Amino acid sequence: MKSMVKFGLTAAICAALVVPAMADYAKPMDLSLRAGFFLAQGDGKKFEGQNWFTIGVEKKMVDIKTGNPDYMAHWSLSLDYYGKGGFSNVPVLYNYVGRQTEFYYSVGAGVGFGRTQSAGSDSTLDFNYQFSIGKDLNFGGNPFFVEARYFGSGRTALSGFAIVGGVRF
Repeated sequence: MKSMVKFGLTAAICAALVVPAMADYAKPMDLSLRAGFFLAQGDGKKFEGQNWFTIGVEKKMVDIKTGNPDYMAHWSLSLDYYGKGGFSNVPVLYNYVGRQTEFYYSVGAGVGFGRTQSAGSDSTLDFNYQFSIGKDLNFGGNPFFVEARYFGSGRTALSGFAIVGGVRF
């Protein structure tokens, strides 16, 4: 638990130092950094408890023309980590993101590098997916956001919901 708190504090301090430095750039990097809590299901919850830590990054890749000026969409690539104790997963996903005003949704699929340790150590490469809904929050021009996200894995021990907050660069 102490290492998870140290990791979370380190990530928050890094974000606090990087965000003001990024304000000098004229063009956004189309990068999102997020962190929050993952609510585990199945064996993951049984062996390690329900509340895990999650952190992730997402890079906007290609804009999609929609023909509707009120609706925007793009493809993105994301890398996340969530885990606790002997259980962890690192999904690498290709996502479709749809956006209307400050609300957005995302669906994605890819692979996850999972580890479970219910009976010894077991590392695998599985099919992973996610879907999420979120809202942008602008405080003084800073592009913050909050999301509710579901991470799915071929192993139910590594599936669950996440509540995250983040910043866009």
